[in-house]
Amino acid sequence: MSTQKMNKETAKTTVALVSLNAKFIHSNLAIDYLRASIKQKQVPVAIEVMEFHINQPVDHIVGELLQSDINILGFSCYIWNITETLHVIRRLKLANPSITVIIGGPEVSYDAEKLLNEYPEIDYCIIGQGEASFPKLLQRLIIGGVHHKAHKQDIKENIIMGEPVSLGEIPSPYPDNLKERYRNKLVYLETTRGCPFNCQYCLSANTRGVTYFPWERVKQEFLKLMDAGFPQIKLIDRTFNANPAWALRIFHFLVEENSRRGAFEKLKPPTIFHFEISADILTDKLLEYLAHVPTGLFQFEIGIQSTTPKVLDAIARKSDWQVLQSNIKHLVKPGNIHLHLDLIAGLPYETWESFAKSFDDVYQLGGHRIQMGFLKLLKGSGLRENGEKLGLVYDPYPPYEIIKTSTMSALELVKLKEIENLLEQYHNSHRFKMTLKLLTSTAYNSPFRFFEEFAAYFRELKLHQVAHSPLALYDIVHQFINIKHASLLKLALEALKFDFLRTEPHRPLRKWMPDDLGRNHRQIRHRLLQMPKIQEQLDPRTLALPPRQMAQKVRIGRFSRDFIEVLCKEGLHGGTKTCHTCGNQDIGWIVFDHHKRNPWTSESAYTIMMEEE
Repeated sequence: MSTQKMNKETAKTTVALVSLNAKFIHSNLAIDYLRASIKQKQVPVAIEVMEFHINQPVDHIVGELLQSDINILGFSCYIWNITETLHVIRRLKLANPSITVIIGGPEVSYDAEKLLNEYPEIDYCIIGQGEASFPKLLQRLIIGGVHHKAHKQDIKENIIMGEPVSLGEIPSPYPDNLKERYRNKLVYLETTRGCPFNCQYCLSANTRGVTYFPWERVKQEFLKLMDAGFPQIKLIDRTFNANPAWALRIFHFLVEENSRRGAFEKLKPPTIFHFEISADILTDKLLEYLAHVPTGLFQFEIGIQSTTPKVLDAIARKSDWQVLQSNIKHLVKPGNIHLHLDLIAGLPYETWESFAKSFDDVYQLGGHRIQMGFLKLLKGSGLRENGEKLGLVYDPYPPYEIIKTSTMSALELVKLKEIENLLEQYHNSHRFKMTLKLLTSTAYNSPFRFFEEFAAYFRELKLHQVAHSPLALYDIVHQFINIKHASLLKLALEALKFDFLRTEPHRPLRKWMPDDLGRNHRQIRHRLLQMPKIQEQLDPRTLALPPRQMAQKVRIGRFSRDFIEVLCKEGLHGGTKTCHTCGNQDIGWIVFDHHKRNPWTSESAYTIMMEEE
């Protein structure tokens, strides 16, 4: 929990702005905007910003709030925290009925009257933007001295409509004690509000159009956050590149500023900037600029959701797949930007087969991460309004996740959950890149079919019921290949060893991995590291190490010519490689330099050397 106090000793009323975040590392920008707005309007209150997370016990959260001697509490409500927030409010009011409770946020903006009737412990609900409405409500409460709704028949008077505010008039949400406020937290920033699109699963469809914060203010906020040294800044603009000129201006500013600070002299810049973009509207000018952005600075989250035309029509998402995939491949090719590609399972009219095609379409793009989300029927969204007509059955409790559709059964969605879990552990972890390449290019006609059968194998052995360590994951996929694809086993064993040596700097090989270096492995390592062609590829930091320490950063593996031919043919993304061959030898060595690692995947660079024994 983080706490910020402002002139508490001179104020008569104490206001706590409270958020129950999904995880400890998350922060809540909305309550910081409210804090800044209250201060700007000079409301005579002491303010405390108090953050918790939903996995903390309710009694602990209530205990912290009670001990802070608070008069008014404002809760920020979302689908991920509403259940726990309401529990906290009810328990808090039982302990201290004199506290005034105000709620706001997207989760309470669409059925406020119903919620106030069901939870008499809530005194006021603010619908929509609160930067103007919340300070006004506080002023009214302080002047009038009335903190609670008196009767249920007056309930509509306790619903406060948010007021639109010019973005230029909203004060910066970032306090002076920036490092203390966001210690060990993700930091969020916005340069725009609104979205130009009309996607029916998203609340942004209710507020069409995009408005922009003033450029000088945006620039100063970037500088302030960079000065504080936060490892990641996440932009929450719904579609960051909706205005290509605005996006290019910010990209250019961040590259130039980081260059001025010497950020690119290191393996990875000290701050990573995360953006949500729409890839199909990227202009040629943006693509050309982004192709030369220094590696490690930008992360892009790209919502593809589906590649099925009927599904895209149903959710009012206009997307040209040919343009979309072409632009993403342009972003993938340089390898300098981390690409996070999103799919949504459970959309209307999506079938098992059409989702499999969408999965394969996205998988073949070569992004660093694929996120399989599951449709949430948000209050106020178009899909929720038309859910019954579209045949969507969803959980009535937050986060309102899809249970089944008219074209996909509940059991199929359960199976997709199991596939999602394996996708996270095997694909998104980057530990099994060569193994997955081998399997999906030889044993299966699509990546989805591999994950489908692999998930069935997990289910058959009840492996999906327990958590597995990274080392155990190697053992499981080895057993799967041995049982299901014995003809591939020889190459697969080498692929698994390659993946292991590339991502594990120190751990010994698994017992079943082929290891032919023998007792003279130190001599082999020493001889290989003396070869000029290999030294040319090693990181200067590696070359500068004494021989004993070099062994901690360099791993050597012996591989068959058949495997090396497959490896060179695949041309893996995510790391550099150099192939040197001579003669027709049946064996070769691969040197892995763990000083020279991909900043996005932690995969080491490798050099292949074929030579006579």
